[in-house]
Amino acid sequence: MKRIFFIAIICFLFLLQISIANQTIQWNDAHNYYGQHVTVKGKIVGTYNSGKACFLNFHPDYKKHFTAVIFKSAFHLFPPIPEDYYYGKEVLITGKIKEYKNKPEIILNNPSQIKIIEATKSSKNTPEVIFWKDAHKYYGKVVAVEGTVVAAYNSGKACFLNFHKNWKRYFTAVIFSSNFHKFKFPPEKYYKNKKVRVSGLVKEYKGKPEIIINHPSQIEVID
Repeated sequence: MKRIFFIAIICFLFLLQISIANQTIQWNDAHNYYGQHVTVKGKIVGTYNSGKACFLNFHPDYKKHFTAVIFKSAFHLFPPIPEDYYYGKEVLITGKIKEYKNKPEIILNNPSQIKIIEATKSSKNTPEVIFWKDAHKYYGKVVAVEGTVVAAYNSGKACFLNFHKNWKRYFTAVIFSSNFHKFKFPPEKYYKNKKVRVSGLVKEYKGKPEIIINHPSQIEVID
């Protein structure tokens, strides 16, 4: 009788493990599944390729939220420029969730671990549009900031798109040099004096609001 009970327990745990492995969770629940093999669903809203690794981020504040990582050793298995290929796509990512620097991540060793699915259009996924002067009221939130780029400067390391001549106090959009190649034209020339809408996470830097632009799809010319 004990043997039958023991076998039943083993079978139950095995089926439970299979169930977890086949379970699909939302990206913002990933931290609840450390050490488990699951499928994570979500939209890739930011990417970065350091040359050593490609990071697919599911929240603009990537330091706190779930990320999928492709290391250089596996680049040849994935589509060219994975940081562009997967950007803005709704995906399913399957693998073991690990904790790295107090946040969840899945390492992608094979393209079979990531599947692009059709994103469902929903007003909930559309960020709120705000005027650039109000950006300081939205720290930590994803919004679309609207205004005219009145000044621009490229230091070689970063391009700054300023919405007020007193750029030390007011909202700025920033493009780092690692993302320059994604833009068809020099951004400091192309966007200057144009009315634009910049989408992303509003952060506070040196007492003023800014949005970091990692991809051209984050900035739209609207006039």
